[in-house]
Amino acid sequence: MSVSVNEPKEIRKIVFSALLTALHEVMGRDGKNSVLRFAGLDEYINKDIPPSVEESVSFSTFKALINSMQDLLGHGTSAILYESGRKFAIYLTPFGYSLQEVVGKLANWIGGTWSVLKDNEESVVQVKNNPVCEGMVSEVPSCHVISGALSKIKEESTGFHYIVKEISCESKGDPHCEFHINKKDEVK
Repeated sequence: MSVSVNEPKEIRKIVFSALLTALHEVMGRDGKNSVLRFAGLDEYINKDIPPSVEESVSFSTFKALINSMQDLLGHGTSAILYESGRKFAIYLTPFGYSLQEVVGKLANWIGGTWSVLKDNEESVVQVKNNPVCEGMVSEVPSCHVISGALSKIKEESTGFHYIVKEISCESKGDPHCEFHINKKDEVK
């Protein structure tokens, strides 16, 4: 299965709202507000953004938030972004529980070409023209939000913990981002 929506101009508010809510849960109100201020997104400080699949925010607003998280949080960024991705996925579950369903929604809501190459105990998801890492340059894979979201999506749909490893990333110059999802153990 492959779902494609290239060159996003807007990001659905369901994604932006879920990311802000997850950021608030991980870092608290002041931490979230610091990230927003650093991103120049003062209009979202101390505000709840209602999730909506019809309304959108600009792609530049979404990228400002992602870049601010990367720049401001520094060394601990990967763990915080991964956990934000896991929390973010919780808000997506009303829109589908399977990996295939959620990947299809993400393609429509944020753009890129998403493919589920394998979906079982060891799954593989590939994203081309990934909006999360668009414009980033890194020596290591940097799509921690997606990794966290994929692990939680698989966990919610199967009852097992999953470890996600991004093995290639467009931010490193690879032709696509690829995530390997492996079953770890049963959720207790």
